[in-house]
Amino acid sequence: MTPPIKLTHRVMVQQLSTVPDQGGGQARLWSDFREVWANVKWNSVGSSSENGALGQGRRALLTLRWASDLPDPLRLIIGGKTFRFRGSTRLKIGAGEFLQIECEESF
Repeated sequence: MTPPIKLTHRVMVQQLSTVPDQGGGQARLWSDFREVWANVKWNSVGSSSENGALGQGRRALLTLRWASDLPDPLRLIIGGKTFRFRGSTRLKIGAGEFLQIECEESF
């Protein structure tokens, strides 16, 4: 029997939205979608370059209850830090359905 998953961390799921800007185009921004409980397993620290910045960011594997309305694309806020979505797997554990998300800290 598989041990139950302990969802012990509060995580904010954010969705990407577009809004009209003053120049007649579209501005992209992240907005809060829903706060969820998740199991967080911290993985390695990896090197990353984003927006021309070099640095090291943590990687994490999150497990949360699967919901059909989770946004795509999404990003996650864990402990005040922003994590970029890298991939996911849908799992059936016991009677529950979960989503396992691999993510890395963005800066």
